[in-house]
This record gives sequence, C-alpha cells and structure tokens, in this order.
Amino acid sequence: MTVEVVELRIVGGVAVVADGVRRPLGGPKSELLLAVLIAHAGQPVSCDRLVDALWPHDPPKSAVATIQSLVSRLRSVLDPGFRIDLETAGYHLVTLGGEVDMIRFERLVGESPATQFDRGGEALGSAVAAWHGPAFGIFADHPELRSTAVRVEELRLVATDRWMEARLATDDAAQMVGELESLVVLHPLRETYWRLLMVALYRCGRQADALRRAAEFRSALQDETGLSPSAVLVDLEAQILDDDPRLAAAPQVGAGRRGNRTAQQLFGPTEFIGRDMVVSDLASALIDQPVITIVGPGGVGKTRLATWLAATVSARFDHGVTVVELASQRDLDGTARVIARALDIQPYQLQTIESTIEEHLTSTKMLLVLDNCEHLIDAVAPLVDRLRSSCPELRILATSREPLGLAGEYVHVLHPLHVPSSDASALDKRSSAAVLLFAARAASATPGFVLTDENVDVVADICRRLDGLPLGVELATARLRTMGVGTLSVRLSQRAEMAGQAQRGADGRHRTLHHLVEWSYDMLTDAERSVFEQLSVFAGGFDLTAAEAVCSLDDPGESVLSHVSGLVDKSMVVLIDPTRPRYRVLEPLREFGLDRSLERGDVIATEDRHLEWFLGLAMVGAGGLDSPDELVWSDDLEREFDNFRAAHVTAVGRGDARRALSLVTCLAEFAIRRVQYEITTWAEATTLLPGVYGEPDLPMAIGLGAYGHFVRGDMAQAVALAEHAVQVENDTGASGGGLPERVLGNALFYLEHTDEALGWMRRMLDSARRSDNPGRTAHALYMLSVASTSTGDSIRGAMLAGEAWEAAKRVGSPTASAQANYARGLALESVDPDEAFDHLELASDLAARAGNRWVQAFALTEVHWLSARRDDPLAALRGYANVVDLWYRGGDWANQWLSLRRVLAIFLGLQAFEPAAVLHGALNAVGAAHALPFEPTDAEALVHDVDRLRSELDEATFVSAEARGASMTDHEIVTFVNHEIALLTNRPEAASPIERPQA
Repeated sequence: MTVEVVELRIVGGVAVVADGVRRPLGGPKSELLLAVLIAHAGQPVSCDRLVDALWPHDPPKSAVATIQSLVSRLRSVLDPGFRIDLETAGYHLVTLGGEVDMIRFERLVGESPATQFDRGGEALGSAVAAWHGPAFGIFADHPELRSTAVRVEELRLVATDRWMEARLATDDAAQMVGELESLVVLHPLRETYWRLLMVALYRCGRQADALRRAAEFRSALQDETGLSPSAVLVDLEAQILDDDPRLAAAPQVGAGRRGNRTAQQLFGPTEFIGRDMVVSDLASALIDQPVITIVGPGGVGKTRLATWLAATVSARFDHGVTVVELASQRDLDGTARVIARALDIQPYQLQTIESTIEEHLTSTKMLLVLDNCEHLIDAVAPLVDRLRSSCPELRILATSREPLGLAGEYVHVLHPLHVPSSDASALDKRSSAAVLLFAARAASATPGFVLTDENVDVVADICRRLDGLPLGVELATARLRTMGVGTLSVRLSQRAEMAGQAQRGADGRHRTLHHLVEWSYDMLTDAERSVFEQLSVFAGGFDLTAAEAVCSLDDPGESVLSHVSGLVDKSMVVLIDPTRPRYRVLEPLREFGLDRSLERGDVIATEDRHLEWFLGLAMVGAGGLDSPDELVWSDDLEREFDNFRAAHVTAVGRGDARRALSLVTCLAEFAIRRVQYEITTWAEATTLLPGVYGEPDLPMAIGLGAYGHFVRGDMAQAVALAEHAVQVENDTGASGGGLPERVLGNALFYLEHTDEALGWMRRMLDSARRSDNPGRTAHALYMLSVASTSTGDSIRGAMLAGEAWEAAKRVGSPTASAQANYARGLALESVDPDEAFDHLELASDLAARAGNRWVQAFALTEVHWLSARRDDPLAALRGYANVVDLWYRGGDWANQWLSLRRVLAIFLGLQAFEPAAVLHGALNAVGAAHALPFEPTDAEALVHDVDRLRSELDEATFVSAEARGASMTDHEIVTFVNHEIALLTNRPEAASPIERPQA
C-alpha cells in the first residue's frame, strides 16, 4: 500500500500538499492557526496565545471552541505526515514523516557553504528555485509570524547572494544582467547585487555601464543612509577602470542574453591541452583579420578552440563576445534569426532580419563567434561577407568543416592533437598532447588512473588509433569504466581492422571519428541505441521529462532515465546543467544518431512525438503564464525556444497546419511578454500553409502576425492583417483570443483614430468576459483603462484600473497585477504624482519578477519620467538608456517612440535644445509625436515643448535639427540618443528637476 507524502508549505502562502495535490484548509483562520504552529517549530502554543493570534482585538466568546474545531479539522488534513497534540502547555505540531518546505529550504542553504558552483551550487539552485513568494504569504506581517518570516526572507537573500555569485563564476554573464538588474531594483541597498551586476556588465564589454551602476549605488546609499560603499566595491570600481584581467570570466565567454553554452560547459571542466600556440597565433590574427574560419573534421576541437580563443581576447572588444550555436539549426532561411536571437535583437521596422543585424553591428566593437557553420554555408557566407564590409570593428570567428569560401577569408586548418610515434621515447610519449588529454580524461572517468611507464605505450597506441581527435579521446576514455587500457587498445585495433581503416588526412580523420562513434554506438545495448537515436531529435538540449515523453521503449519495464544515465557515463550524452538536470547530444554524435534514425525509418515518429510534447508544453505554459508561477513557466518556455523552433519547422515541413497554428498561438503571450517577436514571423508564415482556412487557431495566428507589424511600426499592415483576422472570425466562428482586437485597439490608438480604437477595445473586453478567461479580462480592462486616461477621462481610467486589479487578483499572475498597477499609476499621474509613482514602480517590480520585459520597460518609461519631474532628471536619463536599448533590441518601435517622447522632454528641461529638436524631427517624421497613449496633460505640454524649442533656437538651427532627425535611420536615432544621454549625465551642473507647464 502506497503511503501519501504530505508536505507543509509556507513559502508563498500556507498550504498542505499530499502527493502534489493541495488539500483544502477551510479558510484564513485555519491557515493562520497552522502558520503559528509551524512558526513555533514544534514547541507547544497555548490556547490563549492562539486566541490572541486569530482575534487580536475582540475575540468572540466561542474563540476556544472555534480553535478546538479548527484543530480537529486540521488533524484530518495533516494526516499521515503530521499530527497536532494537545499538551499541558498547549497545542503541539508533531512531524510523522512529513516535510516542511521552510525546514527543507534551511537545510539546502546549509548544505551550500561555498560559492563554488560545483561545491554547493546545486543545493543553492534547488533552494532558490523552491522560493515562490514571501514566507507565510498574506500573513507575513502578523506579529506571531513576522520574526520567522523575516528570518526566512533573509536566509533567502543570503541563498540568492551566494547562488548568483556561484553562477557568475560559471554561467553566461550577459544572460545574468537582466536578473541582476531586477535584483538591484528589488533590493536597492544590498551591495552584493550591485557588485555582481557591475562584474556582469564588465564581462559583457559594458565598462561604462558598470561604472554608472557604481555611481547609482553610491548615490542611493548616501541618500538613504548617509553611508559610503564598502572598500570591496570601491576596489571593484578601480579594477573596472583599469581593465583588470582578474575580472575576466575565466574561461567563460558572454554569449548574449539567450544563453548559448560555451564549449567548456559542453565538454565539462577539462583542461585545454595542446593548443597554446594556436591560440596565440589566432589571437594575433584577430587584430587585423575581419573573418577567421577554423576548419577541421568533426571532433577535432573547433568549438573548444573558438570559445577558448574568445575568452582570451574578450577584453579587446568594447561590446563583448557573442557566441552563436548553429549546430541544431537545420533551416537555411532561419539562420539569420538564430544569429539575431543570440544578439538579443528582433527585426527593426520595415527591415529584413539581415539588414537589422547589419545595422545593429555597424558601429560595434564585438567578436561574433559562429559555431558549426558547415551545413549552413549558403546562408552564413553571404551574411558574413555583408557584415565584414559594413562593420569595420566587428570580428567574426567561424568554425566549420570547410571554409566559407569568401575572398580574403583567413582559414586556419585545425589538426588533431600531436600523437607520438611508436618508436618515440617514454618521455616524449608522456609529454605529447594527445596522451596528456587521454590521461586527464581517464583520471576523470576512472578515479585512480595514473599514467605510468608501464601503460604509456598502450595509451600512446590508443591515441594513434584515435588520430589524436579530442572527441575520440572523450569517447574512448569513457569505456575505461568497464575495461582496462589493454582491452581498450585491443578492441580499437579489432575495430580498425574490421573497418579497413588505413587512411590519414582529412578524409581519414572523418572516417576515424565515424568509426569510433560507430564503435561506441555498437557497444550500447539495443535499448540504449534506440534512446540515443531518439534523443538526437532535440535541438539545444532536453530534460528528463521531455526525454521520457519523446523516447519510445519496446520494453515498458525499462526506464528512459536509466538509459540516459548510461549514455552520460559512456559520453554519448552530456550533462550540461546538473541543477535541473538538463542534457545534450554533442553535434557529431547527434548527426550520427539522426542518420541512424533515418536509416531505420524511425525519425518521423520521433519528430512527431517531439512536436507533440513541445506543443503540449506550450499549451500548459500558456496557462501557466496566467498563474502565480508565471516566472517559472516563462523561464521554461524561454529555455526550450530552440526546441519550439524545431517543432514548428517539423509541423510546417509536413504541412501540418493544425499543430503549427496551435504551437504559435500558445506561444503568443510568451512572445509578447518576453519581447520574443521572432514567433510573430512563425505565425505569419504558418497562416500561408495550405489548408489553414477553417482551423480554429487561424484568426489568432493572423492576429499575432499583425502584432509583429504593429511593434515594428508598420501600422498600416498591422491594421490590415488584424481586420482580416476579424473577418475570418466572423466567417468561420473561430475565436482570435482577443488578439486581433488588441492589435486594432493599439494601432488605431497610435494613429489617433481614438473613437474607433476605443470601440475595438470595448469589443475585446466583451469577448474576454464571454470567454470566462480572467487573464484576457484583466488585460482588456488594463488596456481600456489606459486608453480612457489618455483621452482625458482619468476618472473612468481609475475605475477601470480598479476593475483590472480585481481581475488580476483572480488571475494571480504578476503580469496581471503589474498591468493593473500601471493603469492605476497612469490615471493618478496628473492628480497625485507620488501615489502614481508608487503604483508605477510596483508595476515595474512585479513585471521584473515575472520576467515580463515588455511591461517592465513600459512601466519604467513612466517611472523615469516622474523621477525626472520631481527630483533627478539625470538618473532618469540613465534609466531611459536601458529602456531604449530594450525596445531597440526587441525591434519594438511602437513603444520606443513613446519612450523617446519622454527623453525629448527631459532634454528640453536640461536645456539641451538642439538634441531635443533633432529628436522632435525623428518623432514627427514617423507620426509618433502625438500618437497615443500618454497622460492627458502631455498633449498640451508637447505643443508647448515644440513652441519653446522654436523660441530657444534660431529658425535655421531648428529647421536643420528637425530635418536631421527626420532623415535618421532607427540605428542612428538610438545611437544619437545614447550619445546625448552620455554627454548629459556626465554634466553635473545640469541636475535640476524637470518643470512642465500647468495644463
């Protein structure tokens, strides 16, 4: 008989969970009573004390009887993991095999005494991941619970401190910048997060931003406490100023926000052996050569060399290093999008993705690493040729099995590691690179292995048979767990003879690796071979749950988990993240696995299960975004982006309109919240498939494509597509999920067709209410509130914001709450700026906690504006630099223009009249000068601003500046704004608050 596992939870609120299912507690009084018993950690609590806790002011006469009744009910809920005993001293919570999440949290943190990722990092990660909200939830401030809640909260912060330090030592710094930015907003006086953010920014090549953050912290600390930063932070500032090499991420390389993994992560913590001279030569070549391609057979170590080289030279590049993994990309047409995603950019308005990449990189001093290009040369080569011509300070480092074929391309042929001849001395054999690598990997695979005079000849023979290929050494040494070096040598010799292996040179080395992979594959059991082939369908990586869903086993009694573990032991699969855990099949092995799967005719069925699993994940994730666990789901969807892309390619390639449509529509809200607009292009492509008409998800997919045009500033096409989606809704009866109406409301509002826009927004709200979808209803109320406020009806705006808040409470997601607070803040801006600021700042904080980049930037646009008006325009400008960068990278020009209007007003307030006139020209040229939404008085203020510009500047200067702004490209506008912000924020005399005329 199976015994239920009962868990008490206080993180995020009080709950009792049995085998993953919440048990009803009977209301707030029961929850509070249980919370008090938990907080007293097994010590008796008197009945009088419980009465005071539950009724602090006026307890009823039946209070004691009520407590007895509540305890009786709780006893049945807690069984069999806990019980409540009544003793002389009071009620006592006794543990009977159950677990309290608070105690588990304390234990996990206690198991992590060091910040090293490999010694405590896993426990730290588990502890931080277990946190879903404040201890005791809504009761956190109760007098009986406050001390425990504060203690656990501080413990969480300590765990987060140490976890972030551990990750920064091993993880991608660029990926962590956003998380650390959120942490300094949430904990503005906690120096640890500021220091980690400074280091992360520095490692991304953003030295000026790192120093700016130091200045912000010093100012905030002085204002709040009168104190100065610690000597540690002061020393860190000096290191950043001096470009101290100790700050470099060793040996990691920043790989863009999307988190492409470096070779060190893929291969594990092995030494980099035998390539010192190559690294030195290529580092010198990178000074003058715009394009370098490292060429060699599979398994020779091209990825490892490129990544190690990038780490070595990263300090040279002001804008850092971005590593783009192309191995899992199979679609030529999507290659540029993979590169754009690694750069964290989306298509700019009215531009192709290729021209967007070119414009983004034009003035950057960056190293772009394109890894595994051989199967995409027809797409990569033209783009690389284009970039090297237009981006003078860009350096491109590619890895491929063949050159890109460009004129002037610097090609380095990477040879295998040096192997000793059979008649070499024992000393020469022991010191050869291949033997040294073998010894290092063998010691890792079988602790206790030592290279000796007795076994060096056998090891050298094995390395010769492996042609010195590093991946071959990895695979061969994995077999030492089950056989000695002598047996391994014999087996390799037999395999070579059977294969007729005698050639050398490039072709022979390809054959060497192929036969070694084949030998490793043949030594697997039938079930392991099947699992290995099926795992090869994953793009980027997979976790165990996905593996179990995609892999089909003939014997239902066997476990996918055990086979994955076995494949890891045999180096056929790599563990890339032990905290989840998460795995990957390295590309040469993945190619082999896919080929075998094709030969056996199994790949179609495996791809189908892969598509079905990730479609299911997208469906569940779409619901998860409208829940308190929004951040968890958003991060999960982000992590699987490459697999979603592969699943969509599968569906489109098969003409499977139904599942292709379903996939993109399930990811629609994720795409918007994470500013992940590549998915809008998937949607638009999907709507062109044969047989889409009549599919229930078609209107929403068309609406998502329309949304992509809206954010890129193409209002006419956005309106046309959204109207088409509405027509399809009307013709077929299918629902667009409110997305076509959302686009029409936004775009028409932007075009100042106010009445028509409001009509679509009201229709969106009616549709949401009919759908009984709280998330859609909360969003529609938020939009209608903002629209009402922007058209001058702030009272109705405030009322609708209140309704949005009530709807948000039903949804429970941070995004819904953030949007409601944004709407409230906007409605209050003109009547109570201080309260408006609090709501808008809370909206930004909530959005950050949800991973919602869109709402966070939207809210920060107003937060910085109010800051500029009331106390600190320079700090506001520094904040706007980050907002402008986010919209620019996301390709969201609809919102970019709204933020730039605020920047224009601050320029004017700081008497930067000519830059303000340039920005006015740019805004006017795209029709965004008066586009809605904004706070009502801003319409009149904007007219006043332009009049003031004309009066402060002579006519010729004003006309020239306005014309300059009107002629600028997107990239030139952003570059201009960032340059002016940098100039102004280094001007201490220009620090008075912004004064706006009273409307």
